[in-house]
Amino acid sequence: MTGNDRQKILIVDDERINVAVISSYLSEDYDVITASNGESALEMVKEEVPDLILLDVIMPGMDGFDVCRIIKHDYKLDFIPIIMLTALTSKDDHQKGIEVGADDFLKKPADRFELEKKITALLRIKEQHDSLLLERNKAYEYLDYIGSLVAVLDEDYRLVHINKKGSDMLGYNRRNIINRDWMDLFVAESYTGHVRDRYERLLKDGTGSSEYHEYPVMTITRKERLFRWYDSVLKCDDSSEKCILISGEDITEKRKDEIKLIEYAEQMKHSNELKDLFTDVLRHDLLNPAGLIRSFTELLEETDTSDRQQHIIENIKRSNSKLIELIEDAAQLAKLESMEEMAIIRTDLATISRDQLENFAPFMQSKGIKAEMHMGTSCPALANPMIEAVFSNLISNAIKYSPEKTVISMSIDDLGDRWKVKVKDRGDGIPDRDKGAVFERFNRLHKENIKGNGIGLAIVKRVIDLHGESIGVLDNPEGKGSVFWFTVKKAM
Repeated sequence: MTGNDRQKILIVDDERINVAVISSYLSEDYDVITASNGESALEMVKEEVPDLILLDVIMPGMDGFDVCRIIKHDYKLDFIPIIMLTALTSKDDHQKGIEVGADDFLKKPADRFELEKKITALLRIKEQHDSLLLERNKAYEYLDYIGSLVAVLDEDYRLVHINKKGSDMLGYNRRNIINRDWMDLFVAESYTGHVRDRYERLLKDGTGSSEYHEYPVMTITRKERLFRWYDSVLKCDDSSEKCILISGEDITEKRKDEIKLIEYAEQMKHSNELKDLFTDVLRHDLLNPAGLIRSFTELLEETDTSDRQQHIIENIKRSNSKLIELIEDAAQLAKLESMEEMAIIRTDLATISRDQLENFAPFMQSKGIKAEMHMGTSCPALANPMIEAVFSNLISNAIKYSPEKTVISMSIDDLGDRWKVKVKDRGDGIPDRDKGAVFERFNRLHKENIKGNGIGLAIVKRVIDLHGESIGVLDNPEGKGSVFWFTVKKAM
């Protein structure tokens, strides 16, 4: 080895001749540093962190056993091999060396070949240990970045490791909970028996290692958080004992959301039932008396009445007609909103256009409005019969919003695989900010002197949506007014 790759060996001996001899053996291949007593050796270990220590046993003051014990048990350092150099040969001395953590022994005076052989073997072990430690630390660092709690428990369920995310979830500093009992500190009391049984089976034969399970843990504020866990068994460091690797996802909020979603689904079910009930009330319980009112007003119109009475009857008839229209439109919209799809048949848009314009002829004549048509004699399309309601509502709105003695127009353009139907009026137009809202139910932008209930365009939008087609509104390029358009698939 050369330069920064050379490993560092600390020689601790109070006899200069021994230090000189061993240094001459090793200086060619290693960086050699020396200490003459136990106290200076400990300081040098802290400062230099050598790769291996050759430690004399008998020294003035602190002996080699004390130095070895402090380095191995008190210093928080990575693995540093220690070879004890001793003239002592009794079994008790060797036993004492093992107890304080010595890795090997060499009898003084040291034989060069045996010394180099032991150093080479222990440094190889240290390299393997450092490599494993590096990989472990990388794994721990990776665990700190993932979004789940990841922890390692020993066979007594003490916490060996927990990632930063996990300690943050629990509200603890990692240093304060390592080696604490997982069951006592974290598992909710009502679940400790269940969790202990599961982990015992896991350590015994791996039962349940491929299964997810749930149990709550206690945070530092003693609040329960529900976690979903996945467990597996692994070997603990430097031992034959097993450990349990647990990874948990905090599902407390998710479970609350699931409960809310279930409650919302129940509310929606109840709401749909109420909507169906309301629709039935609209169709029957309200429409029937409204029909009777219309019949009575028609009878009253045939009797001899004063001008004032006739005016009252006309107001009743007009208001009742508006009520019937509202009931019928609301019931139709409720029916459309409960549908998910429509039956499609072959139909002719040109015929529907002409028929609907003819139906509104009396209304147009009362306002002196004329209609223009720009389309072929036939426009075969694939549509549901309710497409007629789209034409009816758009033509009705064009007439309502156009001033007297103006022109409305209807055209059908060929887009290749679709028809584009356009209804053009000469009304006040719709501001850009309101164009998206005009198809919302009960939204009528111009209310003054206009008959209508604000449901018509919502019906139009829903019918087109059920066809899987597009609808919109533009400004009239010819001046004042709007152009409502929608598309329908062609029948080939």
